[in-house]
This record gives sequence, structure tokens and C-alpha cells, in this order.
Amino acid sequence: MAYDLEKSIGFKINQTANKLNNKFNHILQAYDIAPEQRATLEIIKYEKDVNQTKISNILGKDKTTISRTLATLEKKNLISKKQIDKRTNLIQLTFEGEKILNDSNKAVKEFRENLISKLKEKEVIQLISLLEKVTKSVEEEL
Repeated sequence: MAYDLEKSIGFKINQTANKLNNKFNHILQAYDIAPEQRATLEIIKYEKDVNQTKISNILGKDKTTISRTLATLEKKNLISKKQIDKRTNLIQLTFEGEKILNDSNKAVKEFRENLISKLKEKEVIQLISLLEKVTKSVEEEL
């Protein structure tokens, strides 16, 4: 590539994200769950007072996408939603949701460790810092 695309940070981040998602999708096929669904389950398990807005903010996805993800997880009986008031649902993992998280945990941990295996700890910290700066820059433009 001898054009501006090869110098585009956005393109490189997107290209890398696509490769990561393809690999992660392949790993999670054995558990019949998509990466975004598993991330959502993990957020539900570890975050306090989790709701659709909080999940949306953490994942950087719009509420409509999160609503579809939650509906799919509910159909798979991996989460339950209990309406607290007209605007708020309490979202919890079911036994099956906990089981999927636990069963897939080793594969996910290995995937995450493999991602950083060729980087020094300082480089991982620097990469995360740089990605956070890019994210902030994009958010400021919106």
C-alpha cells in the first residue's frame, strides 16, 4: 500500500480489530456465543447496578445494538431482566450465563494473554494509553 490508507490510524485500528474479532469469534464458536455477547455477560457479572446504558457506555455501542444483544442473551436464557420501574431493568446472569462465562474463561484468558505475549509490560501500558487518547479524540469530535 503506497497511499494514505496505510498511514491512517483509524484504518489500522479497524484492521486490527477485525482480525481480533475474527479470531475471537472462532474461539467462542465452541460455546455458541459471540464476542459482544460474552463481553456483555462479563460486564453484567462484574459491574454493579448494571443496566443497558452502562453496558452501552462500556462497550462503546449504541443502545439499540445493546438492546438486541440483551434480547439474544435473554432468548438463550443466559440473562434475566426484571423491571424495577418504567425505565429501569435489573439485569442478572442466569445459571446458564454463569456456566458459559466459566466454561469459556480458560479460552478467553489464553486469547487475552496471547495478545500481549510479544509485548513488554511497558508497551502494553503505552498501547492502552495511546488507544485511550485516540478514543478521547474521537469522542470530542462527536
